[in-house]
Amino acid sequence: MNQANYVRVVEWLAILCLAAMVAVTFTSTAIRYLVPGWGGIYWAEEVTRYTSIWMVFLASGLGVRYGVHLHVDLLTARLPAAVQRLLVIVSCVLMLVFEGVLVWFGTEVMVSNMDQQSSSLLMPMGVVYAAIPVGGMLMLFETLRVLLAKIRNTNHAEGPALARQVD
Repeated sequence: MNQANYVRVVEWLAILCLAAMVAVTFTSTAIRYLVPGWGGIYWAEEVTRYTSIWMVFLASGLGVRYGVHLHVDLLTARLPAAVQRLLVIVSCVLMLVFEGVLVWFGTEVMVSNMDQQSSSLLMPMGVVYAAIPVGGMLMLFETLRVLLAKIRNTNHAEGPALARQVD
């Protein structure tokens, strides 16, 4: 699978998560108001919560790819280009350390919670916690892309925000 297909798959998975969240929440709320005496779908909140977690972790890698994560560049934008480049490289290295910790400990949490079941869906909680190492790996991959492009001094950005930030 090439990079364009991988990005498209992750984008569609995040979109599907959002659509599922909206559909389940709307349906449960509609049932609660339209069917007297029925409290809605009992598992709707749990599905919405876990889908939201997966959506956020999937989108985190896309946020790194498109350079849309929150960053303050009030001071760094006034520095010379060489210093800005160095700061981006240092920032990427620190991000890689954090993402490595996220993958390592996220995997431990995922594995240790495979025997625990969610209260409504009765599915292994490890499936929910798997979002942590998956999101960490996506961010790690995208941060490596940014770092290698910055070291090579090329523009790697697919989004305008990252293009302005990096070059």
